[in-house]
Amino acid sequence: MRPDDRETKTRTERAGKVLAIIITGEVAVAPAAVIDLVTDFSDRRGEVFPAVSAKRTTVHSIGDTNADVYEGTRAGPFVFWERCDYDWSQPGRVVANVTSSNVYATPESEWELTAQPSGAGSTVTVTWRRRFRKHPLGRFMGFVYRTQGKRLFTQYAREVMENLEARVAANP
Repeated sequence: MRPDDRETKTRTERAGKVLAIIITGEVAVAPAAVIDLVTDFSDRRGEVFPAVSAKRTTVHSIGDTNADVYEGTRAGPFVFWERCDYDWSQPGRVVANVTSSNVYATPESEWELTAQPSGAGSTVTVTWRRRFRKHPLGRFMGFVYRTQGKRLFTQYAREVMENLEARVAANP
């Protein structure tokens, strides 16, 4: 299935200056396997999250249910990065709180993924909550997020969901 063919539901929510984009879709992967793949911070991370560059990823610490990770990506002439405290202590849920970034304001920026049992796999919901820094790059990316984010993040979430299924199919 191509990412554009995957059925997903997308909605947005606003709380003050924080805009959330929420995407929900179905994957043929068990919830525990989804969480295992989402919390794999090895060089294989880009196989699930194509925007994450292995050479721009640094794992500062990792525990049984948490990690402190720096991740970056290049988009044209820009490199966007964020350092997040990941927490997956609740079954079926991963939260990544942004602790520093060249684009996102803290502490109100985070992303979250939940995986709940459904049919032959999981219902996956990915939520990006973002507030942007008040400098030129942050303001520009805030504009892009508000005007194009729903379309861009829906496409990206579909690709991530397809990649989750491909990783499980390749390593049953």
